[in-house]
Formats: sequence, C-alpha cells, structure tokens
Amino acid sequence: MSLSPNDYDIVFIKDLCLSMSAGIYEHEKAAPQRVIVNIEMGVAVSAVPPLSIQDVVSYEDVTNEVIALSREQHFDLLETFVERIAALCFRDARVLCVYVRAEKPDIIDDTASVGVQIFRQRQG
Repeated sequence: MSLSPNDYDIVFIKDLCLSMSAGIYEHEKAAPQRVIVNIEMGVAVSAVPPLSIQDVVSYEDVTNEVIALSREQHFDLLETFVERIAALCFRDARVLCVYVRAEKPDIIDDTASVGVQIFRQRQG
C-alpha cells in the first residue's frame, strides 16, 4: 500500500521524557536514564468529522501505554523499544503508518542526543 499525505492526518506526541532502563553497558543497566520519545501516527482520514473522543486516536492513551512499556522491562536496544511502540500504535486499526524516534540525551558527550528513528507502515 502506498500512502500519500492526503490519506492521513497526523496525531503526534512530542518530546515525551521517560526515565527508563535502556542500554547494553553495565552503567546503563545500573540506573535509569532519560530517553526522549517522539511519535507521529498517520491516522486514516474519516469521511465524517470526529464528534467525540471515540472517533479519534487518543494521544493520551498512547502516551500512557508508552510510559507503561518503558517501566515494564529493561531494553538492551532502543531499536527494540521503538519497534514495540510502533506495534502498540498499530493496535488501533485507524493508524496507517507511524514514525517513532527515541533519543538518549545524556549518553555521549558533545552531542545533543543520540538514538534511533523508524518509519513503519501497516501491512495488509
């Protein structure tokens, strides 16, 4: 499926700052660190304008699910974490595509942050 920007609206979560256990090094496993998450979900455009919260993808619900995910286990790799975030976004059938970015702002000196960003599109 090929999407154009006319096919979807964007629901986003910007700069969600988490304190979580992530990384492969012992010092990263010893204490939680800041991870900043940004999500953009491409949501199918409805022929009918939304009238209630049930008609839209709730950024509050997604935010709470990401926070819960960040607390449930240690993630060796941010790549695993962002894939899990994408999967939880796709639980809502209206989400057609998603960008997920996770950054560690405190891990490498002389950088604002390092991290990973993915784009995933609903299959099938």
